Formats: sequence, structure tokens, C-alpha cells
Amino acid sequence: MFESLRERVECLSESFSNEREKEIFIKCFFNTLDTTCQFQDDGSVFIITGDIPAMWLRDSAAQVMQYLPFTDDDEVGALIKGVIRRQLQMILIDPYANAFMKDESCVSEWEGLVQSDRMPKIVWERKFELDSLCYPLLLLSNYYDATSDDDVLDELFLQAFDVILDIFERERAHSKLSTYYFHRDLEWSLESVGEKVPEGECGLIWTGFRPSDDPCKYPYHIPDNMFAVSVLCKMQTIFAEHMKDEARAQRCESLALELKGLIEQYGIVETNQGKGYVSECDCLGNYALYDDANIPSLLSIPYLEYPYLDEEIYANTRARVLSKDNVYYYEGNVAKGIGSPHTPKDRVWPLAVAMQGITSTDPLEIRECYEALLNLDNGSGYMHESVDVNDPNIYTRDWFAWANSLYAYFVLKHKDILIK
Repeated sequence: MFESLRERVECLSESFSNEREKEIFIKCFFNTLDTTCQFQDDGSVFIITGDIPAMWLRDSAAQVMQYLPFTDDDEVGALIKGVIRRQLQMILIDPYANAFMKDESCVSEWEGLVQSDRMPKIVWERKFELDSLCYPLLLLSNYYDATSDDDVLDELFLQAFDVILDIFERERAHSKLSTYYFHRDLEWSLESVGEKVPEGECGLIWTGFRPSDDPCKYPYHIPDNMFAVSVLCKMQTIFAEHMKDEARAQRCESLALELKGLIEQYGIVETNQGKGYVSECDCLGNYALYDDANIPSLLSIPYLEYPYLDEEIYANTRARVLSKDNVYYYEGNVAKGIGSPHTPKDRVWPLAVAMQGITSTDPLEIRECYEALLNLDNGSGYMHESVDVNDPNIYTRDWFAWANSLYAYFVLKHKDILIK
């Protein structure tokens, strides 16, 4: 399978300046396709994250983004449509879950440890992460923009979209309308998420967990809400211009504009660098200025295609999160960049280094991020989850497909600078 794609990528990679760069690109580009995709009889595609045998809605979308420029290839188009189909199916099973198993014969490693208002058997993990409902819509809209293939705009899509929009609206009034809660007992204990009433409900969309899978400190994650605005605007265009569905288009437009106003009201504060976006807030005056390597992040706002981005405020925010003013920014002898509370201190995530390069407009910074990533693979030819800033041989996760895909996406986005 995918012989045409392999030939095209091989031809593209001939332009690399040395064999090691070529090898890393090819390995990372094909890692998802070669090691994580499971093609199903109904045309859907189940994608594991790598070393965890479950499909995350977030990861699975990001894992195939680097294939979008090649959707003129029928096999590539079928792959991405299959991923979208599986994502929509999973959302209809449980829109609050972030990760799913292939079928009910599998057993989650969290079996028996979770308390929640419901837990379908096929669910691997039921952490409500707002971005999990946004990523499939981003993948679908980007696929449609690339191909004009309206096969994806079917009844399954409409059913799942209506569920997503209902969840968005419900979680704007979490304490009044939502029954969701989550608690997991381990040798350590996570604070129960969802049971406490958010005192400052203001109309932003509530989320229990960050894109890192860690519980939020404050319930309104600003990059997630920006992501919701982005996909709502994309859906509004599809419904209005292509499907002639004015009712759904109007719902998208109205909600996007309301969220935009609330982001500007509660998600911007004065910082050491000037006005900047916050990561989380409670709409009562409390907020967090950190940035996490996982995406959506403050660094990734342009990647999310947030349509109302203020360039000056983003520049200030970027300067802050790429400095010691960000509690999760680390520097060492071999690496510097953003890490996460999900991994130990002094661990930079290749995801964040790649995202820094993806969102940069400075050729020097882009090249520096690229060369940094080449030094973080510990000779394996693959990216990892996190890497020690002083020793690339200390890292987490040998097999983390999202990081490999984002590396390939980064190279393709800036190939005129990086491939010589």
C-alpha cells in the first residue's frame, strides 16, 4: 500500500543536505502510517498513539496532518476519510471521552479505577478535554479544503457535529446542565473533576483536563476556547457555502462570536511583556500564565488558525512562554523549550520545539528549532515525548507517533528553508 506516496516522499527527500536528515524525515513521516494504522472493514481507520494501544481523538487527527498535501492520492484520501469516520463514530459513543479502544474485547489499564457519571466499555479514558471535540472538525475541514470531497459531509458527520455543538453549549453552563465528573484512584489521587461548581461561569466552555491529560487548575482553558472558535468558523463556512444549511451556520457563527468576546474579556491580561493571553482562568480574576507543550497551547495559536488573533498580543505571549516567565520553560546544555507538568522537570518536549518552528516567521529561529530536533532523537531517527535538556539519552516514550508526525509537518511547512 501507499507505493505512490512513498515514491513522492522519497523524491522530495532527495533534496536533504545529508543522509541523516533524510532518514529522520522519512521515518517520522511514515511512522503513523507504518506502525499505528489499523484499517477496518467499514472503511474506518483505528489509529493507536504508539506505545499505548488506544486511539486519542486529539492525537489521531494530528498524526495524519502531514499527509494532507498528498490527498490527490486516492489511498491517502481514503486513509484520512477513514480516520475521520472512526473519530465521528467514537464521538457518538461518548463525546466526553478522550481515548477509545478498538473494540469491547480490549481492556483499559484504568479498568476499575475510575468513577464517572458513565463509562462505556469501549472507552479507554474518559477525561473531558475540549480539544478532543475540536481536532476531528479541524481534520475534516482541512481535508475538505484540500479535496472538495463532500463524501465526509454525510449523515454521520451531521449527527456527530450536532452532538459536539450541544456539548459546547452544555459546558458553558457546566454547573447547571452537565452531569460529567471524573475521579481516578491510584497510588496517588487526582482531585475529582466536574463535581465542584465553577463559581465564575461566564459563557466560556468548561473543560476538565488540559491537552496534556492533566486536570485544569482553572476551568476555562483559553487555547481550547480559541480552538473551538476556529473550528466553529470553519464549520460555519462549510454549512453556509457548501451545504446551504443556514440554521447550523447561524449557530456556529453566533457561538464563535460570543466566545471571541469572552476570550478578549477574560483571556487577556497585563504581563511583564505587555498584554498577553492567559492559559487558564476562572472568570473571577484568577488565571494561569504558564504554557504547556501539549497542543492546543498558547504557542500554537496560529497553528490552531484562530481567526481573531491579535498579532501584538500573540507576540507578547510568545515572548513570555519562551522565557523563564513560563514555569514549564527549561534550558540546558543540549536543549531549550517548553515542557509539561505531565513529565519531570527539565524535560523539553519535541512537540513544543516543532510548534515553535511551525509558528515562527523568522528563518533563523525556524532553522534553530529544526537543528535542535535533530539533536533530540538520541540516534533513533524518531522524536520522543520529552527529552532531558542536558542529556538526549534521557527521555520518555520510544514510540510516540504524534511527535513524529508533527516533526514531519514542520519540515513540510518550511521545506523551502529546511530542505536544501
